[in-house]
Amino acid sequence: MKLEHHYLKLREGYPLAGEDEAQYVTLDELAAVLQCTHRNAALLLKKMAARGWLQWSPQRGRGRRSALCFRVPAEDLLLGLMQSLVNRHDLRGAMEQLHVARSEPLKERFRHWLDGYFGYSSELRGDRRFDTLRFPLAQPPDSLDPLTIQFAAEAHLVQQLFDPLVRYNRLTQSVIPHIAHAWETDASRTVWTFHLRKGILFHHGRELHADDVKYTFERLKQYGGGALYSWAHQRIEAVETLDPVTVRFRLAAPNELFLAYAATNRASIVPADVCAELGEQFARAPVGTGPFKLSLNDGAICILEAFPAYFQGRAHLDRVELWHMGEASGKEAYRPLDSFQILHNYTLPEDRQPEEWEQVQQQGATCRFLTFNLLKHGPLADPDLRGAVCAALDRTRLFERLGGDVLYAADSFVRGDAGVLGQTPCPQALPVAHDPAAVRALLKRLGYARERLVICTIPQYERDARLVQSMLQESGFAAEVRLLAIEDFRSEQRLQADLLLFSIMLDNDAEVRLIDLFTTMQRHLEPAAKAAVGRGLEEVLAERCPERRLERLERIEGYLAARRLLHFLYFKRLKTVFRTSVKGIALDSLDWVHFKDIWFENGAP
Repeated sequence: MKLEHHYLKLREGYPLAGEDEAQYVTLDELAAVLQCTHRNAALLLKKMAARGWLQWSPQRGRGRRSALCFRVPAEDLLLGLMQSLVNRHDLRGAMEQLHVARSEPLKERFRHWLDGYFGYSSELRGDRRFDTLRFPLAQPPDSLDPLTIQFAAEAHLVQQLFDPLVRYNRLTQSVIPHIAHAWETDASRTVWTFHLRKGILFHHGRELHADDVKYTFERLKQYGGGALYSWAHQRIEAVETLDPVTVRFRLAAPNELFLAYAATNRASIVPADVCAELGEQFARAPVGTGPFKLSLNDGAICILEAFPAYFQGRAHLDRVELWHMGEASGKEAYRPLDSFQILHNYTLPEDRQPEEWEQVQQQGATCRFLTFNLLKHGPLADPDLRGAVCAALDRTRLFERLGGDVLYAADSFVRGDAGVLGQTPCPQALPVAHDPAAVRALLKRLGYARERLVICTIPQYERDARLVQSMLQESGFAAEVRLLAIEDFRSEQRLQADLLLFSIMLDNDAEVRLIDLFTTMQRHLEPAAKAAVGRGLEEVLAERCPERRLERLERIEGYLAARRLLHFLYFKRLKTVFRTSVKGIALDSLDWVHFKDIWFENGAP
């Protein structure tokens, strides 16, 4: 690549020179521009001429002028340089070149070329076909360790790299065998024994052992109280290996969601030897048993390669590449729809023919919501004032400002009629005030003195927080937004705010996610509400009947909503579109596509 940089430097030295226009220069001048000796300048010019980039007719004699004629525009060479870097998987280098490029048309040409680079490609290598699928990624994964993943995209990648003991089957709505081929529990429902499949291999070639399962769950328990599903980790008293393929769990109390918890990505089994050796670096270079193994993760590109020895059968795809595009990411990266075969979070344009594309609305949904922090002394200790906050966030105006065709009214996490938990009477329900002026009048009656309300969330939800802030301000509240990194948001730092804005994914793991949410909410409830929610959670975990568990979860959320401790904002259900030539589409628990099952008809793009 050095020769290309020398040519670009030479073009910068003669900015007014057009293509095929002779410039008369001395070797001294050329050496100064290229910042090298006369000998090296002559060698570089000879190589550039051999490439057809320029024509140089040297004249003998020091100080004599020679004819120099550029043949290739600098933008064309720079575009070729960036394309070559991308083809060598040096996305970081290509993005650096894009960043320093001063030409917007050049940036547009590169983005257009890059759009076509994504999607499905197939090539023959000897007597076999090699299939690759490339996706643009909105943000690079911070962690690929099941212990420390934070976002849906990370969890999806973990599902390609690792396996848990059991899986949830959406069609049958039941937990099915996976790494464990069978299990049983005792009469007390506190002792669970799992029987592991033989011959399951980790990506580094070692066979999975019961000790790996023991290590995985003890590692989860030691991670700390702020982690996702920490309530489930802490209920495990002991993990015992009875033999190389048998593991026994002893729980402190019955947990009827233990199987559901064991089916989550968080509980994916890790190799004890590699994990202990790599420590924190395991998050960047993970080793699992999944259908794909990680071959590259440099912060710009993640490359997953099919693991031939996968115990559930080899993937049809040979490679999946996920590219973080930096300034080239975002909606503009999806403009030429014809370049893609599968798109997540995308609504199909109306002018597309149905025979070209199929569109599915994903089953899971995310729900944005607000909770009130009662540990902080302030005006929101008054339930009527909390009701005024809810009234200010009028649903009609909220949806108008959000826009889109995938938003739905949110009234319950479990979509049922909310009941009331416990015997304590609820505060008098406030009339719904759709008009900001009516809310301002209500605030005046309540004696609100415009104390500043702090809305806390993570950077990914800043847009929602700013919208909530503006609607509160229009209704007479003083409000500000405070953003915390997600690890800080899970800590005690968030308890310095009045309102907490967050989101929950309601997918296959909805029950354990709701338990996690309500357990976390207990940390900022007043004592009576904390105790009531705690009793309700114990009833849920002791209930074997799924329908009655949902009823109890509805009671908890109803209790919180009626006391103005929980306020629903909206549901968002995403869509996936794909070409009809793509086969094997099935949505997983995070509503991404199973990479393992994808294949392309006749190798067609």
